[in-house]
Amino acid sequence: MKIKLAIIFILSMLLVASSALADDLQNTAKASSAVKGPAGKGEAAKASKGEPWKFSADRVVAEHDSEYVQAYGNVTFRSGKNYLKADFARFYQATKWVYLKGNVQAHWNGDFYQAEEAEFDLKNMVGWLKKGRVFVASPHVYFESEFIEKHNGATYTFKDAKVTACDGENPLWSFESGEGDITLNGWANLWHSTFKVKGVPVLYSPYINLPVKRKRQSGMLTPEVGSSDKLGAKASVPLYWAINDEMDATFYAEYYGKRGFRPGIEFRHTQDVNSKGEWHADWIYDDKSFDNESDGDNPFSSDGLIRSNHNRWWVRSKYNGYLGNPDWQTFLDIDVVSDQDYLREFRSGANGYEKTRDQFVSEFGRDIQAADAQNRTSTALVSRSWDKYALSARIEYTDSLVYRNGNNPSSKDPTLQHLPQIDAYAFKDYIPGTPLEWEGSIRGDYFWREYGMSGGRIDMNPSVSMPVKLGYVTIMPRAGVRATSYMIGSFQNASSEVSRDSMQGRLLGEAGISAFSEYYRVFNVSDAPAVSNSSIGESNWVSVKHSFIPRLEYNWVQDDPDQEKLPYFDARDRISSQNDITFSLTNVFDRKAATVVRGRNGLPVLSNSYLEFLRFRVEQGYDIDEARRTVELDEYESRPFSDTMGEVLVTPLNWVSLRSRTWFSPYLLDVTENENVLKVFDDNYGYLLFGYDYLRAIDEYKRQSDDSMQVVRYGAKARLPYGFVLGGEFRSDLNAGRDLEKTATLGWNHQCFSLEFVASKTTVDERYSVNFNLFPMDNYLD
Repeated sequence: MKIKLAIIFILSMLLVASSALADDLQNTAKASSAVKGPAGKGEAAKASKGEPWKFSADRVVAEHDSEYVQAYGNVTFRSGKNYLKADFARFYQATKWVYLKGNVQAHWNGDFYQAEEAEFDLKNMVGWLKKGRVFVASPHVYFESEFIEKHNGATYTFKDAKVTACDGENPLWSFESGEGDITLNGWANLWHSTFKVKGVPVLYSPYINLPVKRKRQSGMLTPEVGSSDKLGAKASVPLYWAINDEMDATFYAEYYGKRGFRPGIEFRHTQDVNSKGEWHADWIYDDKSFDNESDGDNPFSSDGLIRSNHNRWWVRSKYNGYLGNPDWQTFLDIDVVSDQDYLREFRSGANGYEKTRDQFVSEFGRDIQAADAQNRTSTALVSRSWDKYALSARIEYTDSLVYRNGNNPSSKDPTLQHLPQIDAYAFKDYIPGTPLEWEGSIRGDYFWREYGMSGGRIDMNPSVSMPVKLGYVTIMPRAGVRATSYMIGSFQNASSEVSRDSMQGRLLGEAGISAFSEYYRVFNVSDAPAVSNSSIGESNWVSVKHSFIPRLEYNWVQDDPDQEKLPYFDARDRISSQNDITFSLTNVFDRKAATVVRGRNGLPVLSNSYLEFLRFRVEQGYDIDEARRTVELDEYESRPFSDTMGEVLVTPLNWVSLRSRTWFSPYLLDVTENENVLKVFDDNYGYLLFGYDYLRAIDEYKRQSDDSMQVVRYGAKARLPYGFVLGGEFRSDLNAGRDLEKTATLGWNHQCFSLEFVASKTTVDERYSVNFNLFPMDNYLD
């Protein structure tokens, strides 16, 4: 029947007298016997991506002298992913308007429409909907009204409308408005609105403005409220400004009941794929100061420092870019703070230390120093690499907070500044005509201090090596020198042993040899599952590969006791002698799994996946010089063997991982250090985390550590039924017998809002906060 209707429709179109109508309709029968609809030349109806509209229906009526075509039953207009559907449609050829009636459904550029009646201009997608409902897929917003008018630019006007982000006929919350308009790349403006919870009115507003934009947009972000034992009640209102596609800014207005008003700003930009930056600053005139270290209210009195300042602030930034050409990469890190307590007090919140640190690590891959660090370092780096060489220039300035706010006089600040540091590298390459390889580096520094020794240093470190392959073993002997020259401008505060010559230098030799190999074997574990429709999803480990990697290395660095007479700026000025052997053995286990999956053509096929599920490494060193030592043997016996280090990394499944490193002393017959992290995780259910770190006090000739440490850490997050999320974090210092942190979170992720309660107690403060989000919104740069 449909085939006959298609043939009749095509013949009738050929007989239409109007040439314009003939041009506009290019109708052919589909393979499914449906009929293609309006699509023609010039101004013919097109979708936004230029695809023609295709038309199909159960029955089509087209009179010879009619200006329109009428269709009945399962009427569909489709253009790419966009479509219009209804029980009845009338399409006007000249104007490209379509009238739809009965079970009207539409999808247009990601949004969905429902109505009893509707009209659309297929060229511009403007029109109206009667008893209509529109669903904006992102950010998941519905609005419905007796009459909705759609204008150019994805703008809607309506009367007596309901707006909500909740699914269902009786939404949890909604705004009911006498009239309003919505711009899908902007806002919903509602007049004479009532906010309802489960249909019950709870709040009236003569005007309200709601975000319904697909992309980031200007407006108020989620407010924060909470309470802190030291800071008092907290209220924070962030305001977001989408400046343009490449820039945005967030303004923070925070108030702390015991401290005062703390404004802040965050500015972000990304001009192109090679450059981006984040710049943050905040300030507070603090009502509280601690100008006496014995002040009982000072939670940080144990560090022996006071904080007499009321003006407090923090400026920080990260920037990646280039100078003139993307090959000249540029990196900038700024971290300057008013006092040693600021970051420890303002750790939490959208503008706090933890959030800033997470953003920097996530976006730039570079961390900032710990909140309790007494030195804050800012750097600027420019670098470029070629095929065989690289060059970089760096300026590093370190601000010592112990010389601020009346703690110590700044004129006695010995903090070292690198102004500048220039490095040049030659990558490993063959020396023409020889089997030798060479590489080298040279660094030039100028060091400056407010109080202390200042001057310049040039340090060169060239080396040669010769790889030799003997069967399955690779042997790599190497030799090099380290040549250092100093140009000293000031010997202020220098050790009495340091020579007062303005020009000094040293020359050290170094050498070594390494030998390593790799052996492996593949073990067949089982057969691949049979390929059939009934076995889709079945998976077997079909083979395991075991790699065995032994490595033996000898390192020698010349001893030079005269180094004590040289200036000292950093660790490069005191190169320790070395004469030791290190042996390591690494075992790696990889598995190959075969899984039956459905292929692109719908037929079952085998898919292979690989996973390193176990890595185990053992390392042991032997110090030849320590074995030959003859001094202080009555107090410290000779212990040439290093601690045996064992490292295990286990990932048997995609949802569990264990990393453990342990150092065992062959002389104490006990563990000296241990690091463990076990994590079980699933995106649908949450995660469990356990960590344990142990460090033993050591008193040996080559190493001394007076303090022992045992810190345990537990973390968990559980996604519970009905949208609840329960989480917690616990850290405790077992040796000191005190808890370092106890944090608990309880959240509820409803389909159309989220609510989170956070309670946290640390060694210095106790905090409570509530976070509520009605319209989830992504405010990051596109």
